[in-house]
Amino acid sequence: MYRGAALGGMLARMRRKGGHSPGFYDAAAAALCSALAHAIASTSALPLLSSLAAAPVIAAGPPGTIDFDRDIRPILSDSCFACHGPDAGTRKARLRLDTREGLFGPTRDAADENRDPFFPSRVVAPGDVAMSELARRVMSEDEDERMPPAEWARQLTAEELAKLREWIDDGAPWSGHWAYEPVKPVAVPDARDGAACRNEIDRFVLTRLEREKDGPLGLSEEADRATLIRRLSLDLTGLPPSREEVAAFENDSTPDAYERAVDRLLASARFGEHFAGAWLDAARYADSNGFQIDPDRTAWPWRDWVIQAFNSNMPYDRFVFDQVAGDLVPGAGAAQILATAFNRNHPINGEGGRDVEESRIDYVHDRVDATSTAFLGITLSCAQCHDHKYDPFTQRDYYRFFAFFNSIDETGGGEQGDMPPLLDWKAADGRDLKVMVMRDRAEPRRTHMLLRGAWDQPGQEVVPGTPDAITPEAAAASDDASRGATAALSNRLALAAWLTSRDNPLTPRVAVNRLWQHLFGHGLVRTPDNFGVQGERPTHPELLDWLAGRFMESGWDVKALLKLIVSSATYRQTSVCSKDLLDRDPENRLLARSPRYRLAAGVLRDQALFASGLLVETLGGPPVKPYHPAGVWEDVSFGRIKYEPGKGHDLYRRSVYTFWRRTAAPVNLFDVPQRQKCSVRVIRTNTPLQSLVLLNDVTFAEASAALGQRAMHEGGTDDRTRLSWAIETVLSRRPTEHELDVLASRLGRLRDHYASHPGEARDAACAGDRPDPAPDRFTDIAAYAGVMSIILNLDETLTRE
Repeated sequence: MYRGAALGGMLARMRRKGGHSPGFYDAAAAALCSALAHAIASTSALPLLSSLAAAPVIAAGPPGTIDFDRDIRPILSDSCFACHGPDAGTRKARLRLDTREGLFGPTRDAADENRDPFFPSRVVAPGDVAMSELARRVMSEDEDERMPPAEWARQLTAEELAKLREWIDDGAPWSGHWAYEPVKPVAVPDARDGAACRNEIDRFVLTRLEREKDGPLGLSEEADRATLIRRLSLDLTGLPPSREEVAAFENDSTPDAYERAVDRLLASARFGEHFAGAWLDAARYADSNGFQIDPDRTAWPWRDWVIQAFNSNMPYDRFVFDQVAGDLVPGAGAAQILATAFNRNHPINGEGGRDVEESRIDYVHDRVDATSTAFLGITLSCAQCHDHKYDPFTQRDYYRFFAFFNSIDETGGGEQGDMPPLLDWKAADGRDLKVMVMRDRAEPRRTHMLLRGAWDQPGQEVVPGTPDAITPEAAAASDDASRGATAALSNRLALAAWLTSRDNPLTPRVAVNRLWQHLFGHGLVRTPDNFGVQGERPTHPELLDWLAGRFMESGWDVKALLKLIVSSATYRQTSVCSKDLLDRDPENRLLARSPRYRLAAGVLRDQALFASGLLVETLGGPPVKPYHPAGVWEDVSFGRIKYEPGKGHDLYRRSVYTFWRRTAAPVNLFDVPQRQKCSVRVIRTNTPLQSLVLLNDVTFAEASAALGQRAMHEGGTDDRTRLSWAIETVLSRRPTEHELDVLASRLGRLRDHYASHPGEARDAACAGDRPDPAPDRFTDIAAYAGVMSIILNLDETLTRE
């Protein structure tokens, strides 16, 4: 038997290398048959082994547990698609493994009448590992035969080889990539512990927990009421609850107390300000053009439109539609036209010596990237210079999508802040403003594929269209007459209708995922900008699809979806975690506890202003310039642009209103994108510089002093009562006696220090631009400011729990 197997491997290598007559190979094949027949006849107790079918002895799972999209496609994508995937320009051996036809098709020499009958004739032969060329190549012990090549960085592991073999043995069932498949109705599962469920979300989560291979898990207990109201307030409004709101919720024993708290927070104007922040990142919103000159622009009316859209609970499909094509809707109002500033938020290059047509084409590329990332979660821009390496997007797909944005009535120039096309916008104070929006030319431009993406190398002409891999071609008109029933396929109305069609599998999934990310810190898909084959699969795919379907059925109701999520037992769990659960699920992918993570920098700033009583809650308006280190703007602009902080209320507005210069983002807002391009991933790092900001930045120093003054005025007449008041104000809970002992001791030491250092006391007590307190109070206020700084920098303060 082993002689036969060895002869088979030798024969395969010799035929490939050549050098012998056909008769030689026939004789060798006959010898192989004889050896195999002898092996079979000589033992019936041992299985027939061959070099073609041998695989590592590692169990991949019970029969039928291998799923192609979950288990096999990622292996092929990581190790094979770069040379045998969608990109025809770099495809080798005319072998394509990313399609059903290529994966199950014949081998290159299958039609050769002289082909060795013992060689596989198909890339994958369902149920027959020995006759599958893919298996033969990846499992070969011959380095000349084995794929990927030895020099390839991503080699297959023993476990992956076992999965491939089991998949083929099971008949090689194939399925499309999950994200490109239609959103279909999903049955809500029956969890064994149904009593722990508050709504359908919990049944999906519990069902997943109950089938854990290392033993079933359950949901954690519900968080205490103080934690819940703080969590809700921070998640839905970006601000903590007041002491009065905490007390009212804790003392409300009615069955609908939680629901009413949710409704109140969703109805707050703070909701739109908070949720707008993430969308401004996705839309690369800024108040300047970028590049070396970086002139100011008037973009804030669009920012206010976004805030109002969230606060008014604009249906998400309308939110998408108006930003893509609001200007083309028959009878469009000013607000619909303003919405299209989404695709004018890109940087503008006004530097001399650059061809304006090159700049204009760059802006179109940017719109393709922003639209495909923000709404579809795909990396379509990877097909700008060649076919996509991993996903089924061709370069032609890219430029057909590009064509939707190629006829904007713009020149590509950037010598001033606001470049046409422009809208006349009436500000609240009566001023007429300029705001950059979308408007098509009367005569559409012709669009060509650009060879290697070079702006001055036009190739084949293309017409506007959408990627066939996602859904069939966009319809010629929208079903909704208000969106333009006569929309031609060649303009953005058709694109907007396609994006918001219920047949589009990506738009609802991407939207639901991003809202989940906002509440849990991570989406059900942890790569929100890549739903393609190189992105992560959803941790709970059935839940994602059920939520996407529910979202569309509700009329794309954002607030209804958020209410559903925060009402679940899954959301209401404690974040306290046992060591066993932490060891089994360190990243909380199973959702057996509430996530715990550091709050965003803007929320930390707003929280400090809110607790100190400094926050000015004026809605909307021009950007403001709070405290900022001296010299930063001057350094990046070679001295041309000087930062001049605002005065009065402008220093204490919410962070969403802070002026955003592309060349120098607000330095006290760490872990934020520069807004040079669309960004939908949450950034979280941990560096000493962040602690220095929270301890020493003027905003936080002033907030500490103001909070100390509040404690002295509102918190009672003795130190322990005041310190207890401050803890309740910042953390939404009562302190322990030990905590009060520690803080009171620190307060006493600071009093002694500042009493003997009056200059330091004055600086600490008078931090910022608010009115200075009386000199005889400098010592007490400075001491309290030091303790308040400790409270504002507690891990519990900085963390969403």
